[in-house]
Amino acid sequence: MRTIAISNYKGGVGKTTTAVNLAAIFAARGLRTLLVDLDPQASATDFFGLYDRAVSERRTSVELLYGGAPVEEVAYAAGENLDVVASTIDLVDQNEMLLREQRLKFALDDASGSYDVCLIDCSPVMRRLAFNAYLAAAEGGMVVIPVKLDSTVMRGTALTVEATRSIADALRMPTPRWKILRTCVPGRMTNAEATGAAVLDGFFPDEQFETVIHASSKVCEGSWQWKPVAAFEPGSRPARDYKALADEVCRELA
Repeated sequence: MRTIAISNYKGGVGKTTTAVNLAAIFAARGLRTLLVDLDPQASATDFFGLYDRAVSERRTSVELLYGGAPVEEVAYAAGENLDVVASTIDLVDQNEMLLREQRLKFALDDASGSYDVCLIDCSPVMRRLAFNAYLAAAEGGMVVIPVKLDSTVMRGTALTVEATRSIADALRMPTPRWKILRTCVPGRMTNAEATGAAVLDGFFPDEQFETVIHASSKVCEGSWQWKPVAAFEPGSRPARDYKALADEVCRELA
C-alpha cells in the first residue's frame, strides 16, 4: 500500500479538496482506496456525511490512534473501492503525549493487504497527528503540500518541509518524499500571485508538481452536493487537473 499525506501548516489551501478528489479518482480507477481524516475539523468526514454516525458508533480516528482499534473496525465504506476513517472534534482533546509517533504507520501496515493506496487528510497544526502521517508516508509514499500563491505562501510550506525532515531525523527513519502542489490558480495571475510563484520557484525549483489545480466555482458547487469535482463535473478544468495530478502522483510512486 502506498500512503500519501496531504499537509500544510497554513489553512485554506485545499488540503481536504485534494485528498477527497484523489481518493475518488483512485477508487474510480479500481484501486482499493483508504482515506484517513486526521483533522479535528473533520471536513473530509463531513464530505461523506459520516460525522454523526461515527460519533454515535465511536468509530473514528480517535479509536484508531488512541484506542488501538484496527483499521477494519473503524473504517466506513463510502463508495466502491473507497473506505473512510472518520474524524471528530474530540481528536483535538486527546493527550498527544500518549500518542506514539508510529501508531498510524503500524495500523496501516496491518491493513496493507486490504488497500492499494491510502490518503491522509492532515490537520493544519504542527502536532503529533501530522508526525504520524509523515512517518506513515515515509516508506514508499509521499507528502503532498498544497499551497496558494498569496503573501503567506512560504509560511506553512517551509514549516511543513522542515517538519518532515526533523521528525524523520529524530526517529532515524527515511525522510518522506514531498512535493508542492499549487492550488486555486487563476486563469490569469495577478502581480501578487506571480510574485508568490516566483518565490516558490526560487526556493523549491525542483520540488513542485507540474500539475496545478485551477480555481473554479465547480469545486464549491460539487461540495454542496457531497461530490468531488472529478465526479460532479468531470469535464471541468479542476477535474482534469486532479486527474492529471493522480497520474503524476502514480508516476512519483512507481
